[in-house]
Parts: sequence; C-alpha cells; structure tokens
Amino acid sequence: MGASSHVGMVRSENQDHWAWWEPEDDEDLRGKGRVLVVCDGMGGHNGGIVASRTTVEAMLESFEHSATCNLKRLLSTAIDKGNASVRAKGQEDPALRNMGTTCVAIALRGPQVQIANIGDSRAYRIHDGEIEQATHDHTYLNDLIEIGLLTPEKAKNHPERNIITRCVGMGDVVQVDFITRPAECGDLFLLCSDGLYNHVEDDEIRDYVCAHAPDEAAQRLIDLANSRGGEDNITVGIVKVTDTPPEFDAANRDHPVDVDEDEGADNPTPVIAVEQDEATSSIPAPLPGNPGNDITALHQQVRIDEPRSGVKGWVLLLAVEMVILIILQVLILGH
Repeated sequence: MGASSHVGMVRSENQDHWAWWEPEDDEDLRGKGRVLVVCDGMGGHNGGIVASRTTVEAMLESFEHSATCNLKRLLSTAIDKGNASVRAKGQEDPALRNMGTTCVAIALRGPQVQIANIGDSRAYRIHDGEIEQATHDHTYLNDLIEIGLLTPEKAKNHPERNIITRCVGMGDVVQVDFITRPAECGDLFLLCSDGLYNHVEDDEIRDYVCAHAPDEAAQRLIDLANSRGGEDNITVGIVKVTDTPPEFDAANRDHPVDVDEDEGADNPTPVIAVEQDEATSSIPAPLPGNPGNDITALHQQVRIDEPRSGVKGWVLLLAVEMVILIILQVLILGH
C-alpha cells in the first residue's frame, strides 16, 4: 500500500485527508479487514479542512470500535458517523455551516472488496492490465451527461465541473453508493481526489500504477498532475493485492462481479494479503488539538481555496436544467 497527498501548484493549503486503517488485533483483522479512505473537503475558509478531517477521524473511530464484520455495514456506519460529526460542527459554528466533503473508501478482506463513495473522489480497479472506474461521480455535469445534455468531452473544461450533487455534510441523511469488486492476486485499487484525474487520463493512471510500487506510483502520479498545472489538491492511495487464499479464488469464479458476498456476512474470514510499505503503512499523524489520537496512518495537509459549490447552488442549477429539459421535450412532442 502506498499513499501521498500534495497541496498542488495553485492552492495555498490542502483540504484533502486520507487514512489507512489496519487493526492491530488479529481477530479484528480477520473480521474487519483493512480500510483506505480519501476525503476532499469543501466549504470556504477552514470549512473544507474541518469537514474532511472530521469525517476521517469519525470514520476511523467507528472502524476501531465497531463490532460488525460486514464490510458494507462497517463502511456505511462509519460514513454516517462522519456525516453526523460534520453536521454537528456546522450547527455549532455558523462559519462552518455549509462545509462538506467527498468520501471514497475501500474495505479489503474477503474474495470481494467493498467500495463506498459519495461525491467526486474516485476508486479505480486495475485487473490484467485494464483499468475500470469503479465509482460514479456525483456531479452536476455527470447528471447532464447521463440525460444527454452534455458530452464527456465538453464536461472536461466546463466552468461548473466542480459542482457536486452529494457530499458528507449536505444533509442529515447521506446517500452513499456501494460497489463490490473481486480481489484477485495482482489486482490494484487506486483511490484519489479530483485533483488527480482532472489532469491525468485513466490509461496514464494504469500505466504508472502497473509500472511502479504503490508508494512510488502515488508520488509519480502527483508529480505528473502538478506538472500539468496542479490546479487542485491531489491525493492518491494505492493498494496492491499480493495473495489470496485458494477458497477466495474459487469464490470469485463462482460469483459474478456485482454479487455482494459480504452482504449479511458477519463472521471473521481469512484475509487477503496486500503489499505493505514501511514508509506509508503506519504514519503517526495525530489530529491538531487531539494529541491522544493514536489511530494509525491518518494523514493531513491543510489547504484553503475558493469554495467548491458542493452544498449551495447545485439545487438551483439542477432545477433550471430540468425545466430546460421539460421545455425541450414539449417542443419535440409538439412537432
């Protein structure tokens, strides 16, 4: 496993947070597996920093104290707790009221990994030299693409490309996507904030990840994004599966990709092996003002930039777009 984060070439501070969590207790490891989380905060001065940091901290605390071995439930509960913590802080401080954060997380244990995402941070799977974007971007432009009002090519440089339609902190209830993918020996899973894929194409991500160890690949991808402008913060986390027990291989052959084998499962299982790098697998980085925090591998570099339009504005824009769509349909039917 390797991960890194950088402020980029334009922003003055970094609102991305990432964490790699691995239980010290063997029984917990067999039950909960390992978890990688990436959050990209938004919300003006201090808001994004607080939202992403708060979400990561709450999620790690949830992982540590959860009794469940169901990976989907583990991630769902953790994100709910992150959302509740962000909402509570926003209600306490008017300056933080509109803060929010994206969140993408992957839990690795059995024959299939569980991925959760909300917002536009992404998870990719690389298998047999092919890269797949496993997550769906929750953005205003992606909604327009899906209803045929915008092409992916025009969306790349669209001035409203940063408007997201879902995020942690947006409401009391969060709508999270859950995705399962096989975990086979040699598979690579990459999580990132939009600062990476806004500058680096999917095939380039694949080539770098396949050619280098996870920690080196993460740094090289960040360097590449920075060389092309680095207009946003960039966070990259990569996990490489190095071994899977024979029973896992059989399970992957017997079940389709989208079958959630962990749904309802609440028992410890053998754990897949992942590549570990001493430089990144256990970074002690307590949260500011929280010196007693000993959660493994919490990484934070703070930033501040202009607010991403994650919580305000998107509702009005979507409403206007839907009105336009209805008018177009009426005109078409009228002809």
